Amino acid sequence: MIMQDYLDYIYPMVPVVHRPSFLKALEEDQDCEDEGFLALTLSIAALVVATMANRFRTYQSHTPPLRFSSRKEMVHFCYQKILALRTASYYDELNFQKFAISYIYFAAFLQLGDHNWSRMVSVEAMQIARLLNLHRISEYDGLNCIETQLRKKGFWLVFYCYVHAHLQNLHGERLSYLDPGMLNSIDPNDLMPLEVDDEFIFKDEVAAPITPRPCLATGFIHHSRVFLAAIRDPYSKPSAKDPCPCVRTHDLNLQVHFFQDRLDCLRHLLIDIPSCLQLSAPVPNVLGVDGLSIEDIETLQSQFASMRANLHITHIWLQSLILDQLEVAQSRQQRQIPALGPPDHTGIFDQRALWLYREELCRQLFFILYNFPQSSLEANGLHAANKVRDIASSLLACPFHPEDPIAKRVAGYVQRSTDILSRLDSSEVMNAMHLQTWIDTDRISK
Repeated sequence: MIMQDYLDYIYPMVPVVHRPSFLKALEEDQDCEDEGFLALTLSIAALVVATMANRFRTYQSHTPPLRFSSRKEMVHFCYQKILALRTASYYDELNFQKFAISYIYFAAFLQLGDHNWSRMVSVEAMQIARLLNLHRISEYDGLNCIETQLRKKGFWLVFYCYVHAHLQNLHGERLSYLDPGMLNSIDPNDLMPLEVDDEFIFKDEVAAPITPRPCLATGFIHHSRVFLAAIRDPYSKPSAKDPCPCVRTHDLNLQVHFFQDRLDCLRHLLIDIPSCLQLSAPVPNVLGVDGLSIEDIETLQSQFASMRANLHITHIWLQSLILDQLEVAQSRQQRQIPALGPPDHTGIFDQRALWLYREELCRQLFFILYNFPQSSLEANGLHAANKVRDIASSLLACPFHPEDPIAKRVAGYVQRSTDILSRLDSSEVMNAMHLQTWIDTDRISK
């Protein structure tokens, strides 16, 4: 039941299995013989429970019931079980399944709000990803079609972690998956998964569907491009003349231009996406597709709603983060004009323009939160709540007088966000993502 919920709800956002192979292994009860597959199913169970609080309550009332008092208890129980399955030679032989297990637990702990465990497990996932060379297309030689598709998806999943760290590493405590030189050597088009559903990917070939049908991989690809656009142009190769982050740090004109370019790119990135992924899209038209039952159609429509919510909330959230950094960079630029010489005003945003931009982002966000089914938002779990919180918290720094029309509207947005978070945030612990939640015991005086 939990495995089916993963495939129905979570898989579109975390596609770490090949669906036909995974279903076949489940039917054959492979986890009784294969300890690697058992560890994978335990990790997937942890992710589903950590993400979907309502489903956890369903499992608790099932016959027989799931005997855990909290989601945290179950996730940590599953993690201890998979650690017990590891032998002394566990890291001597690596494969994508071992990367998937580490990545899933990173995501599960993050969904719980258990950020210290999440940080530590993410390092293991990044290390395995590096050892498997998920970022080097030249190292994919010798892989079959299924493994190639899985590893490409795995690269983008860990790339999301890299962008999070790049934009939100407030304490400087997060290790990075890529360095600037490595990032510039990557052609993202080479690493994009094929826009084909798993059912048409076999070990030796990739088949074309007989009749056109909406493809879950389409949503994953566009979500990956949104993350890429937050740090570089997703459609052009980097130039040797592009300043690296360390150079931009010491040149505020370059820094301001970089953030403006990222905002311009993100703002227009989703204009031409397929209709089934657009913000106000109708449900995908799949009624005429052969081989789909009414139940399959309903599941597919729900999956697309979850993907659209994920895509557009991420798109809005990344723009909000970059707006924060642009505002800081412009403020520093204005304070240091005498030392830096005259600034380059080409395309510069004034403060009111920045806040009108924020308002537009808020309106788009509320459209999603009020119009998308609750089940679609729940499938995105605490990730969606954290992004809403980040966007709302940035509004608290509104620089205008309380009687200013912008300030009045912003106060309303904050109130709405608070109301939404009260139903969207199902975490069992206080949100502490941006706080120092670890203790250096050597510094504690007795």
